[in-house]
Amino acid sequence: MSEERRRCWAWYGGRLSVDFVNTRVERYAAGRELLSHPRDLEEWFEAAELVPCRGQVDEELLTEARQLREAIDAGLRSVVQGERFPAEAQQVLNSWLARSGEHPPRLELCDGVPVLRVAAEPTDARGALGRIALDAAELLGSEMRDRVRICDGVNCSGRFVDLSAGRRRRWCQMAVCGNRAKAAQHRRSTTKA
Repeated sequence: MSEERRRCWAWYGGRLSVDFVNTRVERYAAGRELLSHPRDLEEWFEAAELVPCRGQVDEELLTEARQLREAIDAGLRSVVQGERFPAEAQQVLNSWLARSGEHPPRLELCDGVPVLRVAAEPTDARGALGRIALDAAELLGSEMRDRVRICDGVNCSGRFVDLSAGRRRRWCQMAVCGNRAKAAQHRRSTTKA
C-alpha cells in the first residue's frame, strides 16, 4: 500500500471504529462515499493494517460493511447528542459481535500483570469487520463514549475521540478545520474593525 493511498483515508478518529465511520465524509453536505467499490474496502483494511484481503470483498460484503459503519455512526451521534442509543444500531453491532464468538477476549498474564487480549487478529474481511464492531462496542459501552465528538468545522462532520487532557478538542484536525475556523474568525474580526 503506497503512503499516498494511505493518506487519502482519515486517521484522526482515535479508534479503529471511528476511523471506519470516517470513510463517509462531508455528511452534512450530502456526503461523499469513500467505500464505493469492494476494492476500496480491501484497501482500507490494508491501510488500517487489519488484514490483507484482496479478492475477499464482494458487493454483498461491502453493503454489510456500510451497514455496520452506519450503525456505529448512529451510536456515535446518539452519545454525542445525549440521546437514547438506537435499537437498530445495537442489533447490527450485536450481530457482528456474535460472529466473533470463536475468538473470545482473554485475560492473560505478562510478567505477572493482567493484560486483556481482545479477539485474535482477523484473518479475513469478515473478521476485520468483526474487529471493527468489537472496537465500537468497547468504545460505546464504556466511559470512553463521553469523549466522542463531531468536528465543529463548517460542513466537516468528522468523528473523533477527544483524548486531550482538558477534553476541549473541537476539530477533527487542528491543521485543517481548526485553522479554517481561526482564519474565518480573524477575517470577521478584521472586517468589523
